[in-house]
Amino acid sequence: MNKKLMGSVFFIFSAFSLFAQVPANWEASPPADTAAVKYAVGISLPLASEQDAYKSAWNNALQNMASSIGTHVRGESEITVRSSGYDSGIEDAFTVSVETSSFSVQVRLSGVREAARKTRQEGGGCVAYVLAAINGEDYAKAVRYMENEEASFLAYRFFAQKVPAITPLDGSGRPQAYPDFYSWLRNDCVTLSLNTAENPAPYLAQLDIFAKKLYRNCSVFAENLEGGPARIIYDAPRYHDGLYKALSGMGIFSVSRENSRLVLAPQKSGGLAAFRAAVTNMKDSSKIFVTGVEVIQMEKGNVVNTGNLVINQFKTLAAKRFGMNAVNYSLPARFTGGGEIDEDGLIAYIRANIAAFPARYAAVCYAQTILEPGMPEYSIGPRAGASCRFTLYDVVTGEVFHSDTSATNAIFTLADTREQTILNESRAALHYLYDVKNQPGLAEIMAAVFEKL
Repeated sequence: MNKKLMGSVFFIFSAFSLFAQVPANWEASPPADTAAVKYAVGISLPLASEQDAYKSAWNNALQNMASSIGTHVRGESEITVRSSGYDSGIEDAFTVSVETSSFSVQVRLSGVREAARKTRQEGGGCVAYVLAAINGEDYAKAVRYMENEEASFLAYRFFAQKVPAITPLDGSGRPQAYPDFYSWLRNDCVTLSLNTAENPAPYLAQLDIFAKKLYRNCSVFAENLEGGPARIIYDAPRYHDGLYKALSGMGIFSVSRENSRLVLAPQKSGGLAAFRAAVTNMKDSSKIFVTGVEVIQMEKGNVVNTGNLVINQFKTLAAKRFGMNAVNYSLPARFTGGGEIDEDGLIAYIRANIAAFPARYAAVCYAQTILEPGMPEYSIGPRAGASCRFTLYDVVTGEVFHSDTSATNAIFTLADTREQTILNESRAALHYLYDVKNQPGLAEIMAAVFEKL
């Protein structure tokens, strides 16, 4: 048998298998939907030509099929159908426009086939009847897309009330630069869902607590996505990697990444109890350990350790402006000795002793002064300036954040270069990092990092 004939036989066999149960009076009593096939009947008005009547009936069948998809939208909806034409009476894909009371979306129906057709003369014209059928899997895809689109719209509306800088809507009512709300959600939000035979609700309840303990400023929205319950968190660039690292680091789940979607699969029995315990024992995100080095440059090029002038300012700002509580922890002197900081060694030490570490965050500050000798020939005396930068380490996610530098731009003029004068004016310069008049000040570089938490 040649290939062309084999293809024809296969098509006839497939069509017979798919539509074998179509009753003779299907236009009055359509076949019942099954998991494998969904049906819709279309009827035309009396029209002059048979072809026009068939086209009208076909579009009406599509309209009815699309309406059944629209019933899966919770809001009121209006369905319209747009197709490229009607030639043979059999087309594969059509664009369905769904207008709800809140949003609009275009859904592509694939795999739509004509199962049967009839005509009769009525009212002085030809009336056509068409039975359209769609594969159950293709129908389910269209329904799932509609459900995802509505969930994404509801998530957008929820986050828009909390995030002033959210992607604005364009003239068509969709997120700017995105074809639909679901595309926006997949790009701008992290979604957390479960792959488990157990009841997912207790896991999801713990995920709510986990996410808010991990990131104090994040908002969590509960919705169904991809056919199951999920948790949605706005701002994927900020939160995605931290969520992934923290969940993977628990050793409770295997975590698969599908773009910004994280799917959690418990790895062993007792996973829920282990997850609940891990969430309960998470490091308190309001606690921070602050350490570092502060040095003053002297006239001969040597440096003097000043103590904790800037570190104390840092702790005060952390408490007053950012709601963080500083805690104490003993570190080996080797990490901050000799006027230098071994940041990598310090972080490795904390990681190795994480159970005993009392805070969620470790801030490592480096503050210093620079002595400028001045230019006597131009009556410019010696000056001192100060600067500070810091590194913030998150012991839960393993993330490291580096701050910008706050600097006083060498505005402190020294009366002379005696050691005590240099010390006094340099300390004043370090204190000035705290002053709101100094831009950027210590508070500004702290805010730029803390807003990422």
